[in-house]
Amino acid sequence: MAPLEEQRAFFAPPVVSRIAMISVHTSPLAQPGSGEAGGMNVYIRELSRNLAHRGVEVDIFTRRADPEQPPVVEADYGVRVFALEAGPLAPIPKDQLFCHLPEFVTELAFQINRDGRPYELIHAHYWLSGWAGYLLKRYWDIPLVQMFHTLGDLKNLLSPKGSIEPVLR
Repeated sequence: MAPLEEQRAFFAPPVVSRIAMISVHTSPLAQPGSGEAGGMNVYIRELSRNLAHRGVEVDIFTRRADPEQPPVVEADYGVRVFALEAGPLAPIPKDQLFCHLPEFVTELAFQINRDGRPYELIHAHYWLSGWAGYLLKRYWDIPLVQMFHTLGDLKNLLSPKGSIEPVLR
């Protein structure tokens, strides 16, 4: 490709204009180093911010873990974070969240139906979000991008004894 064509391709309008991003166990608004917040939070926050600055609307769906947490926050231009009620309004260890996924998926689907604007892509982060994303992908008939961030088998292989990931993962 010629240099000018490469520049045009880089700055071309996005093919996808609206993404539903799912992060069940941790919010991108959480301070890294607190609770389950860490590198994945930063990754999701920066990815969504950069997508929005390229003209893609991004809505991030996470579990509401605090009664003081607002149900929706405009995190950046073109980025909204929805905190959905699924399970108690309290922190829950991520290995105990699987049983709350049906409620999370139901709340997410209700929120989308209330909004009335369809998504063109689901981007799920971590295996819990992948379960939710898979169900929604089948319901909405749109593509799903899954980002695992860590893999249970590999983490178990490299972890010291006693910090084994659950089989469900």
